[in-house]
Amino acid sequence: MQPEVVARTLSSVQDEWKAQADVFAECDSTSGLPGASIVNCADAPSSFGKSCSTVVGAIVQGSGGDKDVAKEYMSDVCSQSSMSGWHQSQCHSLALAVRGSMSADTYSNRMGFDSSKLCTSFWSSLLGAEKQRISKEKAEHEASEKKAAEEAAEQEKQDEEQTKKEAEQKKVQEAQRAKEEAQAKATEAAARLAQKKAEAEATQEAAKQKMEEAKEAEEEQAMAKQAAAAKAKAAQAKVAPATPPKPVAAPVPAKPVIKAAAVVTKAVPAKAEAAPVKVPVVAKAAPAAKPVKAAPAKKVETKH
Repeated sequence: MQPEVVARTLSSVQDEWKAQADVFAECDSTSGLPGASIVNCADAPSSFGKSCSTVVGAIVQGSGGDKDVAKEYMSDVCSQSSMSGWHQSQCHSLALAVRGSMSADTYSNRMGFDSSKLCTSFWSSLLGAEKQRISKEKAEHEASEKKAAEEAAEQEKQDEEQTKKEAEQKKVQEAQRAKEEAQAKATEAAARLAQKKAEAEATQEAAKQKMEEAKEAEEEQAMAKQAAAAKAKAAQAKVAPATPPKPVAAPVPAKPVIKAAAVVTKAVPAKAEAAPVKVPVVAKAAPAAKPVKAAPAKKVETKH
């Protein structure tokens, strides 16, 4: 028998044994529970027993019933590259079980070796190991799920805290931004108010200045008028003596003069030889006015 070929074959058989042990362990752990598998769990050990008896019988017959040869042969098989990890450890366990079950009599081993007892014992050992492995894996899986759940809960808590913190920071930032905007608006409004106030004051000052300028212009105009009037008066005063106004004769009514002439004519005594001569009476002119002011003319009243 070629150890390398046997090693590969035994590795495949070991995988089948492991699967059968897993099925039986699962059936045994879930038996009686709702929804449990309807597969007959007794099929697994039965199938294992047949396969195990075939392998063990081949080992015994290949060693010629000699337990030392069987030990050496299995040691060579278990050392092949196809055997590693769990397969290698199970190979050594099987080799030890076969050697322990063989007697010193090579003939009896070749002719009457009972593999059922060995396979039953090996099945129990394999099943126990698988149950432990399954239990360990289950515990590890549960622990992993628990840890994952705790980590998820912790992460969720951290996320909530982070979200809350970010919301608070955002709220603070928005409040700060609103405050800054309000301050900026207040500053801008104050600036506009100051500008409007300055413009109003400038307008008021300009109006006041214009009023003062208008008042000064009026005063200057009044002073100019007064100066012009005084100048005109002075000029008139200087011109008046050089060209005194002509005296105005008092108006003499015509009728009284005629009547007076008639009276005079009547008063003159008539001479015999001379014709009477009428002498017109001329009213005397009013006295001349003074050089500065002309005296008002007086009316001459005539007595009838």
